[in-house]
Amino acid sequence: MPFGLKNAISTFQRLMNTVLSGLQGLHCYVYLDDCIIYSQNLNQHIEKLKLVFDKFREYNLKLQPDKCEFLKREVTYLGHIITDKGVSPNPDKVKAVSQFPTPKNPKEIKSFLGLILLG
Repeated sequence: MPFGLKNAISTFQRLMNTVLSGLQGLHCYVYLDDCIIYSQNLNQHIEKLKLVFDKFREYNLKLQPDKCEFLKREVTYLGHIITDKGVSPNPDKVKAVSQFPTPKNPKEIKSFLGLILLG
């Protein structure tokens, strides 16, 4: 996907929503190229992995192995830490926001908003 195009990101998100239609919210969540698959136990996780991989194969999508992580009990996802105990904010992100200097001009305000909204 040529990311120099203005609508490339939204096009890619729409592709991922189409590819994982019927699985999102039940077996996985996807945001752009971040896909998180969750389950209660190993057997269930293997089944869910197979469902997601089959969808990727059906749409001829490839994974980049060096960017993949499997069978993790704790993951950092979209500024949060997810464990079997629940979801909490990533302390590094909280620290970055709380220690950000007070913006003094429009450029610094845009920089702060980029930090808190896009993280």
